[in-house]
Amino acid sequence: MASGAEIWFAPDGTPVTIRAIGADDLDLEREFVNGLSRATGYQRLMSARTPSLEELRRFTDVDPARETALIALTATNGREREIGVARYVRDEHSAGEAEFAIVLADDWQRRGLGRKLLASLIDDAKRHGVRRLVGTTLSHNEGMLRLVRRLGFSLALDPASASITNIALDLAQMRQDVGKPG
Repeated sequence: MASGAEIWFAPDGTPVTIRAIGADDLDLEREFVNGLSRATGYQRLMSARTPSLEELRRFTDVDPARETALIALTATNGREREIGVARYVRDEHSAGEAEFAIVLADDWQRRGLGRKLLASLIDDAKRHGVRRLVGTTLSHNEGMLRLVRRLGFSLALDPASASITNIALDLAQMRQDVGKPG
């Protein structure tokens, strides 16, 4: 997937392009991040801060040897709009493990895009030898918790903070039908 684009159709028929992010997507990423509600931004970053321009550059100019970032795009008023992004970054201290994250535009939550985007990321991770995906989310982020449960992730409260839930997926043990509707 990371080398090409895929077209996915939302349940309402809207075509969505899913492809690897690139350095030339900086303006799309900036517009996307700036368009997130305060609640969605907080859930993604687990803080109220706004990513700096340098962070946004880092989000779009990825090192393909260590990470993959997939963006979801759709046409809105005749121009391309980023509506979601999922990424993983390999842990340099733990062979085969990568940390992942996903965020969707508010108007694209609960429409199946999160499942599709994360399933595409999982497929890419498996193809690139990642054996385990890990992440964290706020324990009250019901949308994220629902999504990862559906895809077979294990969940555990963080021992240091009940407000954080740790999530993990052993890619070698997962079922083969993750991206299939169900």
